[in-house]
Amino acid sequence: MKKLLVASLLVSGVSFAGAKGEDKFKTLDKDADGQVSAEEAAGDSELTAHFATLDKNADGKLSADEFKAAAPAHKGHDAKKAK
Repeated sequence: MKKLLVASLLVSGVSFAGAKGEDKFKTLDKDADGQVSAEEAAGDSELTAHFATLDKNADGKLSADEFKAAAPAHKGHDAKKAK
């Protein structure tokens, strides 16, 4: 299941890595509470599709750490893509 999630994120092109990922998190966090709720994520279809899997503590919100959890795999994909 974890491999499927990583593969889906890689194929989707969702950017969770680096400054772009931080900017995306801040943009999604409409109420600036440091978390992205399912309602806030609703505008991003890829994030919505994987929200439950990324929400490790099942509190209905993504912390910055949960949001960034996909970054290492995505960075690796970007490096391979550049070759």
